[in-house]
Amino acid sequence: MKKILLGTTAIVAAGMIAAPSVDAAEKLKVSVGGYMEQWFGYTTADDQSSADYQGFAIVSDAEIHFKGMTTLDNGISVGVNVQLEANTNGANQGNDQIDESYLIVKGNFGEINLGSENSALYKMNYGPSDYGIGINSGDQTAWVPNSVGASGGFFRSPFGSTNVEPGRTNDSEKLTYYTPRIEGFQLGVSYIPESGQDDNGTVDRTTEVSDGYAIAANFKRDFDGFNLGLSAGYGAFTDGVAGNEDPAAYSFGATAGFGGFSLGAAYAASEGTTSGDEETGYALGAAYATGPWGVSLNYFHGESDAINTGGVITNDGEHNTYSLNGKYALGPGVTAAATLGYTELTTDNTASVGNSETDGTYFVVGMKVSF
Repeated sequence: MKKILLGTTAIVAAGMIAAPSVDAAEKLKVSVGGYMEQWFGYTTADDQSSADYQGFAIVSDAEIHFKGMTTLDNGISVGVNVQLEANTNGANQGNDQIDESYLIVKGNFGEINLGSENSALYKMNYGPSDYGIGINSGDQTAWVPNSVGASGGFFRSPFGSTNVEPGRTNDSEKLTYYTPRIEGFQLGVSYIPESGQDDNGTVDRTTEVSDGYAIAANFKRDFDGFNLGLSAGYGAFTDGVAGNEDPAAYSFGATAGFGGFSLGAAYAASEGTTSGDEETGYALGAAYATGPWGVSLNYFHGESDAINTGGVITNDGEHNTYSLNGKYALGPGVTAAATLGYTELTTDNTASVGNSETDGTYFVVGMKVSF
């Protein structure tokens, strides 16, 4: 696959070099965009061990995007996408100032992304529409934390999301190619040199999980007002740390809609670096939207399989979240939204400290602004 990807890049590069002149092309100009979400809500949390999360809270999420695109004389477009985090305080944001930063090259041949960005497995996946805080991406943990130590990640991991990456690699540097969409079908492939994020150092294949790939495809089509979407993808690393397993993940998704109604379902599974470290998860949802109004009902279920080593159980967990969501478009790029949700987490880990179960009900209202 490396040879195919490098060969594709060489063809594009050759086309750019062979162009008679790029002097007439307009120099790339960057525009500013992004989004901001501000949420205010109340949580009733039960069965906590030592912490008290019950009460009011404010949760923020915002990014500023710098985007630009120029078309060369040979018809090939070159662009950039840099996403600046507006909230970087605290462990949840990981103190990562820049979220994603990558180069875009596209034309009749398709599109190439090079840099810090999610893989084709993550980006091409379909799932249910969700008009609230989003329970298929781990946002519910801002209201009901995993205080019982139920094993399994909520971001890019089947325990909390069907939008997955092998080894939860996130925005590590990648080379991704997307084909043009033909008769509703599109294919994407990614090469992932290493699992580390924002790392320009030389890859040490003795100590680092490296040489990963992702392959994904999706289909979307409108049949006289009936919309159908299907997706499938698989990703894995081929060179893991000695003595450990090579992480892998896969996902499937489907959506259907008619008029203002829509249905969606998605499933994901993964294998970690330890034998028996496996997770599965699925999301279901139904939504209806008319004019500025919209309402959705969503459910997520995730599991992490237990590992018993010398009588000590680890990596065991189960997660369920239910949510009823509403939205109202106040104007272009401005949407008010609300979520009534319930999250339950359980574990049989004997190595963890605290209760084996925690749950919480939360009511959240907020505003989403895109610009």
